[in-house]
Amino acid sequence: MINSVIIENNNETIFDKTPDIAEIDECGTQDFYTSFIDRTYNGWYKEQIFDNFKIGYGALNGANKKRIKFSFNQETIGMIFILKGALSMNVNNALYTNHFETNEHNIFYYTSANDVIEITDNTVSIVRINFSVNFFNQFLPADHKFENFRKQIKRNKSRTLEKQNYQITPQMHLIIDNILHSKRKGFYRKINMNALVFELLLLQLDMFNQGIQKDIHICDTKKIIRIKEYLDYHYTQPMTLEFLCKKFGTNEFALKKGFKSTFGNTVFGYISDLKMHKARNLLIENKISIGDVSEVIGYKNAQHFSTAFKKKFGLTPSKFISSNPKDI
Repeated sequence: MINSVIIENNNETIFDKTPDIAEIDECGTQDFYTSFIDRTYNGWYKEQIFDNFKIGYGALNGANKKRIKFSFNQETIGMIFILKGALSMNVNNALYTNHFETNEHNIFYYTSANDVIEITDNTVSIVRINFSVNFFNQFLPADHKFENFRKQIKRNKSRTLEKQNYQITPQMHLIIDNILHSKRKGFYRKINMNALVFELLLLQLDMFNQGIQKDIHICDTKKIIRIKEYLDYHYTQPMTLEFLCKKFGTNEFALKKGFKSTFGNTVFGYISDLKMHKARNLLIENKISIGDVSEVIGYKNAQHFSTAFKKKFGLTPSKFISSNPKDI
């Protein structure tokens, strides 16, 4: 687990705390939680420790120009995803500092570490998943693409799998969302998290292996990311490409190409995925009717919703409800 969290401002320590254990469930999973509260900033960091990996995630508001130090007591491989904000990360005084923008990811290797994060945005949101080296090596492909990373691990030299960060895809976002908002408990949570984490690792390694490059200008990328963030909160509202172009100062060609290149999906394909996954979660909770679910996610016609749901998940909403266990 993380031994301590220190927040500094202009080299002055303004927060220093060791995370408190919150809970240990029946399969030994440990949950830790740390909150950061001050006059100028606030935030939190949660960590779930399973048998073979640890999931850490959190957010900090009022974070600009602050430094966060995490200390670890063991050699580890870390998947990192920046959901919001910009930051620079340096592990164990490495020769180069890795800079992350919103919607970027990478994989780190480091020994017992002092991890320094320089925040360059007012609000940041981050997800980290850490494995032991021996466990991770079982799943690192033998492909030539990963040979340098494998050599650095053997030499105990901290580094990222790639110097260049890659874009988080919509599929990754959906998995991350399921990880962060899972309501399963005990052994069901353990099974669920193993499945989600390994699917996320598969997508990451596959992307690095293919060497997918960013092919749009950084200014356009920032606009596309802002559009995606807008859709995340307004996807139930009527939407046109013309409206989005006017709102964010771009043109239809750049929006279509940029969104597809950055997120691997069309604008309306992304909206549809958001609606369907929101509907699935509402149906799992089983607190409102299918008609109400249809209305909540922005469908005026329940039959159209049912058709779209079946196309996405292979079952109608009613059959999905009947096939979903109610006690987990």
